[in-house]
Amino acid sequence: MKKAVFILLIFCSFLVVWGCNKNKTKCVPQKEATSDSSMRSNDDTLSLMIEHEVDDVDYGVIIKRGDKTIHRFGYKYPEDDDLVPNEERIDSCLLTDLNFDGIKEDVLFYLGSFGASGTEYFDACVWNPKTEHYDKIEEFKDIPNPIISDKYKCILSRVYVSSAEKKYAKYVCTNGHLIKVAELRQYWKGNIYPERDRAVYEEHFIKANVWKRNLKLNQISDFWKPVVPF
Repeated sequence: MKKAVFILLIFCSFLVVWGCNKNKTKCVPQKEATSDSSMRSNDDTLSLMIEHEVDDVDYGVIIKRGDKTIHRFGYKYPEDDDLVPNEERIDSCLLTDLNFDGIKEDVLFYLGSFGASGTEYFDACVWNPKTEHYDKIEEFKDIPNPIISDKYKCILSRVYVSSAEKKYAKYVCTNGHLIKVAELRQYWKGNIYPERDRAVYEEHFIKANVWKRNLKLNQISDFWKPVVPF
């Protein structure tokens, strides 16, 4: 009789321990899921969205870091009769780093293509971390076919003067303004067919007022490479 009672007690103890362990395993996945969810919300990815039907502006700009909105402002196209695009404007803008300060929260606004050669122009705003506002770069909308060069930390432009001449320029962004620091002219002498390897180049460094003339392609500065075919 005592033996039977002892066996019964052991069996009951086993059921209690098994039941507790079973209840504990139910809680573990729930805690892990909560922890995983909070980790996934830490997203530093920047994204930009456009919103239409915003009062007093042409469209609104929303910049997010992950799921959090960090900037929100309106944009109006320049009121300039010379900036009438070939086709109907398509609202478009993108994030970039114009002043190369490591903050990729500057915004380029596409203005459209213009003229027979389809020259493209953009407007630009630079984020100012000191004032926590966007500063508009007034000179940017006058730069034809701009290219942002991260490698050479500058803005380059190119324009076709004629079938026998092209012009290029190099700019840097300083204190919210664009400063032209160099120019390049590519042309062909006489009746030579405009093949790239037969072109002649003139390079002008504006601050020092230094000219380099009668250059060949391999003699011009490396920072022209993003705009001049090598």
